[in-house]
Amino acid sequence: MENPRRAAVAALIKQEQDGYANLVLRHALDGFTGTARDRAFLSAVFYGTVERMVTLDHILQKFLQKPLVKLDAAVRAILRSGLYQARYLKSVPVRAAISESVTLTRQMGKSSAAGLVNAVLRRAAAYDLTVEHYSNETERLCVEYSVSPQIAGLLQTRCPDQCEDILKASFTPPPLCVRVNTLQTDIGALEEEFARQGMATRRGAVPDSLYVECRGDVTALKLFKQGLFHVQGEASQLACAALSPRPGDTVLDLCAAPGGKSATLAQYMENKGTLVSCDAAQNRLTLVGGALERLGVACGRVLHNDAAVYNEAFAGADAVLCDVPCSGLGVLAKKPDIRQKTLDGLDGLVRLQRAILETAARYVRPGGRLVYSTCTLNPDENAGIVRPFLKEHPEFRTRSVECVLPGTTKDDDFLTLYPFRTGTDGFFIASLERL
Repeated sequence: MENPRRAAVAALIKQEQDGYANLVLRHALDGFTGTARDRAFLSAVFYGTVERMVTLDHILQKFLQKPLVKLDAAVRAILRSGLYQARYLKSVPVRAAISESVTLTRQMGKSSAAGLVNAVLRRAAAYDLTVEHYSNETERLCVEYSVSPQIAGLLQTRCPDQCEDILKASFTPPPLCVRVNTLQTDIGALEEEFARQGMATRRGAVPDSLYVECRGDVTALKLFKQGLFHVQGEASQLACAALSPRPGDTVLDLCAAPGGKSATLAQYMENKGTLVSCDAAQNRLTLVGGALERLGVACGRVLHNDAAVYNEAFAGADAVLCDVPCSGLGVLAKKPDIRQKTLDGLDGLVRLQRAILETAARYVRPGGRLVYSTCTLNPDENAGIVRPFLKEHPEFRTRSVECVLPGTTKDDDFLTLYPFRTGTDGFFIASLERL
């Protein structure tokens, strides 16, 4: 029988080679033949270790004579995953976490490091982090909330009143939310189907959003494969609701991958009109096309296109969504690898966001609508982009969004969803119209 700890360590080694955590884990699970319980344990150890990496490394380094990064990659991953189990997984006794890590060290051909793993984990597991003396407040935030100094510093500077609340909430992923595919069914019928399979549901604030209590992989359900829903957070659904395209409209989704928002837009359109789903990453277009095909979207076209470069063929659109690339600081709870980002290139990212918004605006016909959205809470990428745009473009004005989730912060019709208030992903939405 396969060892889930060994599979988790292998995935951590791969993750450290600059992989995306969700893709690395999916690959690890695809090749894993263990039980459902073992698969769940593998996932918990891998994701938890990535999530707490900064904290784990800080503690481990105290009991190592040389830098952690100088250790063998497998030994480093064993130490990290072992310490995560010992300190954060209540289902694993500390002794078991240590002894299993030592055994795994030998099994992976690193017997010479077995003594080091045993000694370091014993001391690190018992270390009292509450007595830590930090050199400054940024270091405390880094260690307590397991984020890079750059992320902690940015939130301190740009979100001083919400900084610690944002970081606290980053350890609580939002509950599973799906979007009912109204092209194939309705919310009442889907609720009944979930109930028949023993899964409780509750409706969200956004029409046709549904929270589902599902212990396993929701995408493995027959209901998913039949195209009756797709997985989409309520914050993302709100961005589509803010655009609210109508049947017969010409609609552009300029940064469409992996396709969830395009699918929701098609539902608002009732599959009537023209939906153009674009992305600059050629290799991600198959994700968009696959999602639209599974959900029965007939009004959509999938195109390779750079959202920052004007394409004359797109002019005259009724509605344009630009859910732009961003720093992702609103989805730390779902994408733990973001926590270790240095934010190098943030200035370039902000320039790209401005370019996309400027280009998107050129496509909108008079009377048409434009939504700019991000999954970050950095004001420089949000209102810091839209406010200057509105000053430079008096032909655009803000639109009020009718459906607003409880706890949403509203400022001049700009919506900010802080996870600690809304229980969703962190998100920013600006809905505009052309006069």
